[in-house]
Amino acid sequence: MAFKGEPLAIYDLMGKDVPLFNYQVSDEDASHGTQFVWAAKEWFDSVWNSVTREYQG
Repeated sequence: MAFKGEPLAIYDLMGKDVPLFNYQVSDEDASHGTQFVWAAKEWFDSVWNSVTREYQG
């Protein structure tokens, strides 16, 4: 697949069949859910910032 002559890289980090888990942020910074959500957001942001670029439409 190409966009304006450039090949597109497609990132499927874990696949469409990955299980989802319910973690919630609470008022406790030390809670497992809060720490997991924070770490997942940091991971997502790092991947997103490394594979995206501004659209030059």
